[in-house]
Amino acid sequence: MTISQIEAKIQELESWLIDNPHNPQRGLIESDLKKLKTHLEQKDYE
Repeated sequence: MTISQIEAKIQELESWLIDNPHNPQRGLIESDLKKLKTHLEQKDYE
């Protein structure tokens, strides 16, 4: 994934969390979001 693709996916997941505050899959989405943010930080250092 490119940096712009990762940033777009992060925005998409953050919007999903706002729109679905009580969804049972919230924990999974938060986990994916954290992984993407970590991946993005690592790409910034390359």
